[in-house]
Amino acid sequence: MIAWTVDSRPGTGWLRLALLFGTAVLGTPTPVLSQCPDGTPPPCRGARAAPGPAPTSVAVLYFDNLSRDTSDTYLAEGLTDELITRLGEVARLQVKSRSAVRRFRGTADDPAAIGRALSVAHLVNGSVRRTGERVRIAVELTRAATGAHVWGETYERTDSDLMAVEAEVASAIATAVGVQLAPAERRSLAARPTVNPAAYDQLLRGDFLLARRTAADAARALAAYETAVRLDPGFSRAWARIGFTWFLHVDWGWPGPGLSRDSMVARGFAAADRSLALDSAGADGWVARGRLLTIRSPFVWTDAEAALRRAVALDPRNAEAWHQLASVLIKQMDPEGAAAYHRALALDPQRMISLANLGQYLYYQGRDTAALTMLDSALAVAPGTVTVLATRAGVRRHHGDLAGARADVDAAQRARPAGDLTFSEAEAIGLLAAEGDSASARRRAAELARWAETQRGNMNALMEVVIASALLGDRNTTIQWLERVRADGIVVWYALHDPAFAAMAPDPRFQRLLDELKPRR
Repeated sequence: MIAWTVDSRPGTGWLRLALLFGTAVLGTPTPVLSQCPDGTPPPCRGARAAPGPAPTSVAVLYFDNLSRDTSDTYLAEGLTDELITRLGEVARLQVKSRSAVRRFRGTADDPAAIGRALSVAHLVNGSVRRTGERVRIAVELTRAATGAHVWGETYERTDSDLMAVEAEVASAIATAVGVQLAPAERRSLAARPTVNPAAYDQLLRGDFLLARRTAADAARALAAYETAVRLDPGFSRAWARIGFTWFLHVDWGWPGPGLSRDSMVARGFAAADRSLALDSAGADGWVARGRLLTIRSPFVWTDAEAALRRAVALDPRNAEAWHQLASVLIKQMDPEGAAAYHRALALDPQRMISLANLGQYLYYQGRDTAALTMLDSALAVAPGTVTVLATRAGVRRHHGDLAGARADVDAAQRARPAGDLTFSEAEAIGLLAAEGDSASARRRAAELARWAETQRGNMNALMEVVIASALLGDRNTTIQWLERVRADGIVVWYALHDPAFAAMAPDPRFQRLLDELKPRR
């Protein structure tokens, strides 16, 4: 299963496009146990209610890093992610996803409350301490309702034994929860992704960095993955990570090290294809290839869709693969995309980015109330998510709730990275206009346009100006800037379904662009 886009990060311009691509920007971490507006845990009212805990349900809480070196946090997180992945491959276990348990990091003192919130019968806690080349891993399985000890073990091993420890722990947890493992399941739990322990360590480092979704961390993640494949050229999973990381560079507009967009895409394909040549049954490689195909062929996504369908067929319990397939389908306004998002949410009910993307789609469909339910759910899981705050501001503005929209815009702008106007600026401009302050709105729109010109043709920055112009009712400027992003095809076509463009509908130039950009199946 894919474990590397968990914290993947619209509102306006780049914000909307961030979710169109299936990524999201997280703001400052907020307290655990986030709530919906009615005080209940997510998913919020209107989303599917979670069932009671099954006897074989388990949540692996994030392990504590007890090493003196705080940089070893990646090891504790990587071990947790791998245990979740391995246990998730046992069909008779109900294993909570990473996004569900991430909110409970460092809160293991009240197992009953966590068990109720996650609707699980068992909790796994642990810690990792590295000293030189030795690693001490302590693991405990408890009953969530009572905190009673069920199983526990402490492992003192070398770094090179980490994969073996993961297999032992996963097998012991499954057995202690009450699942009798079949021989095939034991083999699956014991499988090693690489023969080289050092390469595996680099993979864990890369995954930890990539989850942060910043340009600097993505560059460091890419270096870690490339080190992994140098150590083990047959490491299929690491090759897939390289492919997907290059996709993110293009998707987010991150600069490559002196590389053009086409060069980054080419490197991404080379890595994804290498991954699939080594393991054609690996869902990771098909996801990376599928997303890269949306960039290579921006008007025809038939091959991209086929690659992602292959990924979910190979790993039907993979929420990430379902999410990526949904993203490709929904941007073609294919109703099956909503069903695919629901498949992702059935596997991971608190998957913030799937909730947010589905909320955006419902908004584009004119279903504001349902959209708000989904966006509330997304923000209950990750309250500091700038892009979702901006999207909800847009829905509220469109619905006439200017006070609510103002609260969301202000929160988004406080949380966005300094100096990056793609994180809520167009919605802020549209709200100023709706509030009657057209002078301030136009002044900020001019500043946004000047800033976008400095972004080296980044489509996300340019699209922010497109949406701001549309919200100001400036048809000519909207068309002029749309001409500069038309090469991105389907992504732009889907963004033009935003109600911000409703006033553009009578303009024949706008209709011609819609016809030219629409998906070609």
